[in-house]
Amino acid sequence: MVKIIFLVLLLLMACKNKDASETQNVNLCLDRFGLNSEWSNETEVIINGYTLNAMEPKVSQDQNTLFWNDKPASDEMMNIHYAVKDTFGVYQYVGTLTGTVNGSSLDGVPAIDNIGNFYFVSLRDYVATFRTVFGGSVDVPAANTLQILNVNSADSLASQATSGTVDMDIDISGDGQEMVVSRATFTGDPYPETSRLLIFDVNARQMALRSDSETATEAVNISYCRLYAGSFSHDRLELYFTVIPLGAISSGDNFRIGVATRASLNDPFTNPKLISGLSGRYIEGPALSQNDSTKTMFFHRFESQSGRFKIYKVTRP
Repeated sequence: MVKIIFLVLLLLMACKNKDASETQNVNLCLDRFGLNSEWSNETEVIINGYTLNAMEPKVSQDQNTLFWNDKPASDEMMNIHYAVKDTFGVYQYVGTLTGTVNGSSLDGVPAIDNIGNFYFVSLRDYVATFRTVFGGSVDVPAANTLQILNVNSADSLASQATSGTVDMDIDISGDGQEMVVSRATFTGDPYPETSRLLIFDVNARQMALRSDSETATEAVNISYCRLYAGSFSHDRLELYFTVIPLGAISSGDNFRIGVATRASLNDPFTNPKLISGLSGRYIEGPALSQNDSTKTMFFHRFESQSGRFKIYKVTRP
């Protein structure tokens, strides 16, 4: 009996130490940010005809087309989906995005510029080449129907080509010239051990790491934090992203959306802040509107009542 009590005490002490370590990581990460209170008026984005998980939203320049990826039971079956607004302003589900689907790999994280280029993340070639970012051209074969043509690797000059390192999230600027990438390391868990934001130049759908990428994001890549799912404002002077403290991910309650700013396109991003007023589990994937001076922000969150991820949006004056 004494031995059993001793083992129970050891287990309780281990759990207590683990909880204390997680709390410390949370504080060391999140306490480094200021607060941004511009955003409010949260509403769910209704997608008629779609009842599965919806994550990593992106919108076209006119906000008439909404892209996202699902979250199936197996990530190898993840695909990109899209919906188009009807005359009443409601998104109507169309289907998976032709040209991006590979039946045996993760395909997700859509990104679209304003000049007809579409990008996404896929693990289809990772084992052979370590490349994960692909790009193609947007084609409209019929009304409210899209497809992506000429899909090829976009990161032949960008991939770090190291096992366990994955460029897992992307966004492209409206003019198609600048891309923000989340470079993550995985060590066996389904979530990244680390993740930071990098900036790439893009030309002819090919990425090249900017010479000042490290300094451009130095103030944003805060110690004790994972940063990923970056997204540019319409003028590229704001960078939005998801923040998670380092350590184990359990309930999803410590996910946040942050923003940093820069004075000009040649200056580094500074002054990182967390968006206040957004709460809930697994808040991720900010995506900014381009046609209204970035007054609308889309994101996803897990809704406990329905048991699935949904897309929401907030606005600012």
